[in-house]
Amino acid sequence: MKTKAIVLYSLLILAGYARVNAQASAPQRPPNIILILADDMGKECIGAYGSTYNTPNIDQLAREGLKFNYGFSQPLCTPSRVQLMTGQYNYKNYVEFGYLDPYQNTFAHLAKKAGYVTAIAGKWQLGFNNKLPAHFGFDHYCLWQLSYKRSDGERYAKPLIERDGVTLPSSNDDYGPDIFTDYLLNFIEQNKDKKFLAYYPMALVHDPFQSTPDSKRWNDDVPGRFKNDTANFRDMVAYSDKNVGRIIGKLKALDLYENTIIIFTGDNGTGRAIITPLKDGTTIKGGKGLTVDRGDRVPLIVNWGTGRYVRHETDDLVDFTDFLPTIADAIGQQIPKAWDADGNSIYPQIKGEKGHPRKWIFTHYNPLHSEEINKQAARFFRDHRYKLYQDGRFYDLVKDPEETNPVAEGNGTPEAELVRKTFKREFAKLPAWKPGDPGKPKREYPGLEIKK
Repeated sequence: MKTKAIVLYSLLILAGYARVNAQASAPQRPPNIILILADDMGKECIGAYGSTYNTPNIDQLAREGLKFNYGFSQPLCTPSRVQLMTGQYNYKNYVEFGYLDPYQNTFAHLAKKAGYVTAIAGKWQLGFNNKLPAHFGFDHYCLWQLSYKRSDGERYAKPLIERDGVTLPSSNDDYGPDIFTDYLLNFIEQNKDKKFLAYYPMALVHDPFQSTPDSKRWNDDVPGRFKNDTANFRDMVAYSDKNVGRIIGKLKALDLYENTIIIFTGDNGTGRAIITPLKDGTTIKGGKGLTVDRGDRVPLIVNWGTGRYVRHETDDLVDFTDFLPTIADAIGQQIPKAWDADGNSIYPQIKGEKGHPRKWIFTHYNPLHSEEINKQAARFFRDHRYKLYQDGRFYDLVKDPEETNPVAEGNGTPEAELVRKTFKREFAKLPAWKPGDPGKPKREYPGLEIKK
């Protein structure tokens, strides 16, 4: 009996290895792509990065997939979205806050060229014209802030949402994030036999910090659904995770999960009104809009089915210019040279390989928003430890993560001074710029004039 048990156990192990290897190596059609961009969610909000908030579905993506510890956005939403969609640093194509130059190309254009059906659902904020999603490569859309300003209607209870050319009716019982998620679930269902790319720029967890349908006060206080209260933030994070879980569940139910690349990240740091408690007993104050780590270091978790990854965590540096070339590689498309893309593909890492990690991150941050926010405009290079601003400020981020004590030139370690010289050489290659300079000239595309 003992011998039989050992043989049976060995066979089960071999079968498990065979299943994992088959999943990783069996020929498949090109993967589906789902890119999820949480709004105002720094990495401290996710359990996999040490948060006390409830994020079991995203945490599971990290356990099964690959968690990047050094993922960087821009410190503010529109600069991040423009960089993510176009693969270019902002100094090349950023015009103004809330606007994407209609002459730009996006990862959705590449997907369509590769025969993918495409959709976008969630927050738009890239120009007021409902023809723009199609212009930028999306076959279908369900969006907030497309033809209407934020002052016309909000995104949570009783949301103001447009879906494929129609403004949806809504009541106090309707909840925007559910409408967006339902739309994506239907999109996945309808296109389960096709290649698809879905971009989900979430409405959550941006202010106003309001209750969710899972919050106790949602049913206890209907008028209170519109109250802005930071006490609701924990529930908003949990609801974000719930909707990620619904997408995962749909993919598994349709047998699509093993060949879908899911990318989860955030567009910038957490709102500055939020203080997040961590499992180690410390807290992190949100840094949205700031150029310190709290402002632009975001969660980045990638998952391509189960059994693909030998390791589930990496310190590779990644920024938002990297998404377009990554998607291009995943769907088998070459980026035209005329697009002048800047990023570095992490598709090898997504496949479970070593890849070719970048040596540093460059940020050109010129928000062109309000006087107060524009004070943070800056250019800098950084690696895992050191950071050099265009104005000469140089920091050791291990010793000084809040950047309060710049290291004078010549006073750093030999390693630090070598990095400083490297970054200075990189700065010399860039076109001239200073804080206060305007963005790129605003151009309107015939037939896509922005609603005033």
